[in-house]
Amino acid sequence: MVKNLVGYLLFFLFLGLYSAMVISIGTDWFPDHPLVHLVYYPFVGLVWLYPVIKIMFWMKRRRERHEN
Repeated sequence: MVKNLVGYLLFFLFLGLYSAMVISIGTDWFPDHPLVHLVYYPFVGLVWLYPVIKIMFWMKRRRERHEN
């Protein structure tokens, strides 16, 4: 139960920080050109899945070990 709470808190903390970082980089570092946005935002929209999947597997693995 506590492991799930920690996992969900990590998930929401990561997602909030990642979103702020992506928006900041996208607006400050890159030119305001549609082609740049067309490449950048779909890429960073998929990159966040890797760490989130790791967090979810970590939560599930811990739960399965505890149940057995």
